[in-house]
Amino acid sequence: MSEERGKPTEGARPTVELYHSEPNGACARVMICLEEKGLEYASHYVGALDFDSVRREPPRPELPELSSGEVPVLVHDGGAYTEASAICEFLEEAFPDRPLMPAQSRGRWEARVWQKYVDDGFAASVSELAWHAYGAPALSALPASELAAALERIAARERRDLWRAAVAGFGEQQLSRARIRVEAVVQKIESQLAGAPWLAGSQYSLADVAVFSYFKYLPALCSGVVSDAAVPRAMSWMRAVAARPAVRAALRRGRSTDPFTVAAPGPEQIRWG
Repeated sequence: MSEERGKPTEGARPTVELYHSEPNGACARVMICLEEKGLEYASHYVGALDFDSVRREPPRPELPELSSGEVPVLVHDGGAYTEASAICEFLEEAFPDRPLMPAQSRGRWEARVWQKYVDDGFAASVSELAWHAYGAPALSALPASELAAALERIAARERRDLWRAAVAGFGEQQLSRARIRVEAVVQKIESQLAGAPWLAGSQYSLADVAVFSYFKYLPALCSGVVSDAAVPRAMSWMRAVAARPAVRAALRRGRSTDPFTVAAPGPEQIRWG
């Protein structure tokens, strides 16, 4: 565990804490939001397979949200908050300075729609491709008994099942569906940026934070459909987001050289009907 900016005085905790893993995906969304708002917070790093570390270092029995080891978990004034979209909107309301939602109702609607696209499918599809490329190979050197023990420490059955399915490997049919879904969202991004510099209009917003936190994987994972030749506006937008000081600061909080070359199992695909 590490504690960075805003280190509390002896015996006290800061008003904002974040339990997180590498700054990609859901964790990146919240970390970028905190940095964009200039908020000082205690950073608690939770390794992907070190799920019991949040109970050891330090013990937090008052926070059952940490028991599954699923991150990000934001702690503010004694309350714990989960789910990246909801955390980001909570931060927007609790800390309204440096707003990350458009001022106009249309833009706010668009920002929420983009967050829903991410939550309902884009996050899961990108995560499947990233796990196949980076996560599964990284486990190859881990002894089977150690991996099995790590998976057993995951308290939440749903999350444990997701990890087991990911460790077993995704079939080509599942990966093909993920690529098709990703390509559809990428084309939507490219089309949207034809009329505005940011996804929710003229103002950088939570929409850009949410989409960027997964899109940044794609030039390496889907180079045939995510390139300057294929989607020049989307690539220019990605570089503009990546160049923001707050985004650079958030991405430096990881332990890997490039957080977008590591992966853990993401959310399950939404299944309707």
